[in-house]
Amino acid sequence: MSLLGNPYVDEDHNFGLALSGGGVRAMAFHAGVLLYFSERDYMERVGHISSVSGGSLLIGLVYKKNSYQWPSSDQYRSHTFESIKAELCSKSIQRKMLQQLFYPDNWKYFLSRANVLAKVIEREWGIEGAVGEIDSYPLWSINGTTAENGKRFRFKHDTFGDYSLGYSNSGEFLLSEALAISAAFPGGIGPLVIDASKFTWKKRKRWSDPPGSEVVIEPEFKKLHIYDGGVYDNLGSEPLFDPGKGIPKYEDMLIMVSDAGLPLKKGFGGSRLNPFRLKRIVDIAMEQSRALRVRSLMAYLLDNPGYGAYMMIGQHPKEVLEDRRFNEDIWQSPEEVKAASEYDTNLRQMEPEDFDRIARHGYELIKAVDIRKAGW
Repeated sequence: MSLLGNPYVDEDHNFGLALSGGGVRAMAFHAGVLLYFSERDYMERVGHISSVSGGSLLIGLVYKKNSYQWPSSDQYRSHTFESIKAELCSKSIQRKMLQQLFYPDNWKYFLSRANVLAKVIEREWGIEGAVGEIDSYPLWSINGTTAENGKRFRFKHDTFGDYSLGYSNSGEFLLSEALAISAAFPGGIGPLVIDASKFTWKKRKRWSDPPGSEVVIEPEFKKLHIYDGGVYDNLGSEPLFDPGKGIPKYEDMLIMVSDAGLPLKKGFGGSRLNPFRLKRIVDIAMEQSRALRVRSLMAYLLDNPGYGAYMMIGQHPKEVLEDRRFNEDIWQSPEEVKAASEYDTNLRQMEPEDFDRIARHGYELIKAVDIRKAGW
């Protein structure tokens, strides 16, 4: 069977995975998507991962559970998936983070709780070591948002920064801090503060200058405040796909976007002084940003069928399969899918049945996409 039904795709075509934010809901959903990948032996074909928030936390756990190596398909389906479920259903990162704020040493982080989140990730999940210790293949982009300039701030195995600030060596930057940055949602967790003066920054003098022509620069800001990557792009798709040009950034790559973001709820309640009204405005802006990125991606996929897919939580597999044979008995019910999509965005301990429901939804949705594109 050809990959995603594309007869022109061979082993030279790898997957580029974009994993959205959405707290533990996103972690469970993406875990289910990867389980299907492992059953089709696609894990070995993953060449680039781009993640934000919950997507980043999941991939961090995947690496932790496999000695900081990308797992094979057999490793993921036989060990990693259940190990991730055990972590999410036995520990509450959110509660542990709040408990840490009662210690006087952490009071200085009250408004920048991502620094505390990083400590909890390291202590509770055992995620240690530096970003530079992660292999360069598959290439992993951990995405944040620079508060000082509004640009996408990213970590890769060798560098971190954004194109406006410049880049620094990420070799010794703690992986737990990079993950905390990616999940540092405004208001809920707050930014992680980086002392820019402690790093050497390099930047090309002109955008058109070739790679390798970077020169050392003084950091524009002494301290950087880095927020959740979802503020800039909650799909995490930009490292893989150029929404302005409407084309992938890499040749011979199939773009798979797994979107577990909480759908924007209808309604506008509360009094005029309700502080959640401001959050509603932020949610609307983020929803419009997501919609524009999705439209550009879908336009590309319509013109290039078989070169990728977009999976959105809450979409029932029956909608994907359309008029193809559909056995109601072997798929989740619409009620189960709805419950999975409406699970709150948080980092609390999950109930096993909630994890199973959401992971199954991710698994079945990518399976339906594969069936449709393969023309089974």
